[in-house]
Amino acid sequence: MPNGISVKMLEVGHCTHPGFMVNPKLGIKPRAFPASVAVIRHPEHGVLLFDTGYHHSFFDATAQFPQKCYAIATPCHLHHDEHIVGQLASLAIDKETVSHVVLSHFHADHIAAVREFTHAQLHCHPAGLAQLRRKPVFQAIRRGYLSELLPAEQQQQCVFHQDGFTQRLSEILALDIDIDLWAKDLFGDQLLYLVDLPGHAAGQLGLLIRLEQQWLFLLADACWLVDNLRDGVNQHWLANIICDDRKAYKATLNVLRQCYHAASNVLFVPAHCSETLAPLKQQDWLR
Repeated sequence: MPNGISVKMLEVGHCTHPGFMVNPKLGIKPRAFPASVAVIRHPEHGVLLFDTGYHHSFFDATAQFPQKCYAIATPCHLHHDEHIVGQLASLAIDKETVSHVVLSHFHADHIAAVREFTHAQLHCHPAGLAQLRRKPVFQAIRRGYLSELLPAEQQQQCVFHQDGFTQRLSEILALDIDIDLWAKDLFGDQLLYLVDLPGHAAGQLGLLIRLEQQWLFLLADACWLVDNLRDGVNQHWLANIICDDRKAYKATLNVLRQCYHAASNVLFVPAHCSETLAPLKQQDWLR
């Protein structure tokens, strides 16, 4: 039964890391990690985005020391045709018509293009914004935050989601096992659910989307690759340095693994997994 929801997955730039950081079997060769953005059409609330990807503002923000350390640690690549505004235009979407942006967390590869959406409500967790503002600047950069990427005047667009995560994910998905993940119905219509995914970054949120025949679960950075869920592969301990809460990260990852193996009607989409994103990019609007 059609529910009016459709989703298009985009890649808005990418960064590079040695492969072993996310899977010890991948060696030291640099590997590209796409910055994914989900464009969502909602029957009542119009066009929404889940994250915004990279943007030229990232290069501006990291031009000088100490912010330049961020760009050195995570080299960013953004081709002209990958710019979010241009990709939206190719889908006949004007950026001014984007009514809502869900920010999974406040790391640069997820919020760099947010300045393009001055008319949208920015749905986020207040703990994430607090980390973006943290001082001293060296500590913020080490954790992956560049405060310059969210202009002060845009902070008033934020709609905070801290409370109301009272729906158990296993009940929403009608699973036979109990999954200790909690969700909040974003618009109260059982179509889009914010999911609390703590650990990687303060206040990290995922998004569970009800399609016609299946669910789409946008995991942000709760894991890097689908391998981390499917094969039980853990990222290298060096990758944990950026984690807001390593214990919570491991707990969230283990619960997601349970969910992955129990939920046959859910497509799990880590934000930076090429294996998952590449075929989705080639598809038309998912329904």
